[in-house]
Amino acid sequence: SRMTTVTGTKTITNTAAAVFAGSSVLASRVFLYVRNLDDSVAILINGRIVEPGEEIKLKLKASESVTIMGQSTGRAVRALVQEVA
Repeated sequence: SRMTTVTGTKTITNTAAAVFAGSSVLASRVFLYVRNLDDSVAILINGRIVEPGEEIKLKLKASESVTIMGQSTGRAVRALVQEVA
């Protein structure tokens, strides 16, 4: 089966919100990658700190619809988000 990949740049604010690459969460996603594009502000992805310039890769179960939350530790920052299903 072919993999579907969606990539987008998202704004992560200091209000926790669901993280996804496109206009909505990619159905049956098995992989979520987030790179913090900021040079000074860390972000939280699913409660885990992602420092400026660093990335996090999360493996997900296609059968489980899990909401991955993102939140900035300061001002709004940009993040590169990629989902694979």
